[in-house]
Amino acid sequence: MKVNIRSLATILLCGTVITGCKSNKTIDTEAENDIKFDSIAVNEKYYLLGDTTNAYCTLESNFVFPSEYKDKEVLSKLNSYFIESFFGIDSFFEKDTASVTPEQAMKAYVQKYISDYKELESDFITDMEVSGEKPSQESWYAYYEASSNEILYNKCDLISYTVSVEYYTGGAHGGYGYNNHVLYLKTGEEVDETDIFIENYQDSLASIIVYTIAQDNNLTSPEELENKGFFNIEEIYPNGNFYLDEKGITYTYNVYEIAPYALGKTDVFIPYENIRHLLKKDSPIAPIAFK
Repeated sequence: MKVNIRSLATILLCGTVITGCKSNKTIDTEAENDIKFDSIAVNEKYYLLGDTTNAYCTLESNFVFPSEYKDKEVLSKLNSYFIESFFGIDSFFEKDTASVTPEQAMKAYVQKYISDYKELESDFITDMEVSGEKPSQESWYAYYEASSNEILYNKCDLISYTVSVEYYTGGAHGGYGYNNHVLYLKTGEEVDETDIFIENYQDSLASIIVYTIAQDNNLTSPEELENKGFFNIEEIYPNGNFYLDEKGITYTYNVYEIAPYALGKTDVFIPYENIRHLLKKDSPIAPIAFK
């Protein structure tokens, strides 16, 4: 992908001119969807070898999930998406996600986390025998994980939410990540890039993303991003990790994806007027993108 500032300016101008029209004038884009949510929160701690003077792990989690909706089949699909996106349940739960309740998923998640942490106990014992002293509670054995999800947009038959996790498993520093999702209430399915963008959108959207990142960093050209520490800008492409609201689409690039850890994650907000020329006029997001 070669970034061309002159052609990009033309692309952005075209995007503001081709505004289109509402695909369905009867849709109230301001009203909240008629769906209810509930949540489960846990705060668990486990000390190595069951001794409260030893190092320990901490697991904090707050899971928000759909609890009531008029279409029960859609509700079941939504819950499967919420559970899979939050827990990655296939990796530790044998049941099909359609038959797993949020409570079961959370219980299995906690059990798996503590079970994995217990595997450190043999190393912990060995370290005590070799050093002749007990590793402190602040040592690298002090694992933690904090996870949560947040509803970012809940209108026009669309639900945007993000799943975030922060963790430490030893080493110089911890890690964190953000994964975004968009669900369509009329079908209960997840909305991806191919649902909303026209064919062969990738290069044009990539140029807009890179140009926007440069603007957000107060740079005069995208090429300067590499001097700031970003990786090769020609490799920055739409990654499918987006959420949306009534104003536009936001892409999230997690640490190490397009920049080093020191620069953190990168959020790229793109107003609809800048990308309308790339959007399908009959997509699930058309009522808000073309209003």
